[in-house]
Amino acid sequence: MSFEPESLSYDQLASVQAAVSAEPDLESSSISVSMIGRSLLLEGYVAGYGDREKATAIAALIAGPENVHDRMQDREEING
Repeated sequence: MSFEPESLSYDQLASVQAAVSAEPDLESSSISVSMIGRSLLLEGYVAGYGDREKATAIAALIAGPENVHDRMQDREEING
């Protein structure tokens, strides 16, 4: 059985989106996950450093740390 690279990317995207949404200790409603090529892009707002770490760790477990790009912003920095 062979897979096209794009198919693997979309499978990873769906897996990361589901895992981030399912994490009970993570406020994920303001986090979006998208693909650029073979890279996962995390964008949006997080409550703080802990949520940023959780989201990037989940994505790295699924897609590999070298494929995860964090563009999330801390709400505290914006409101601060």
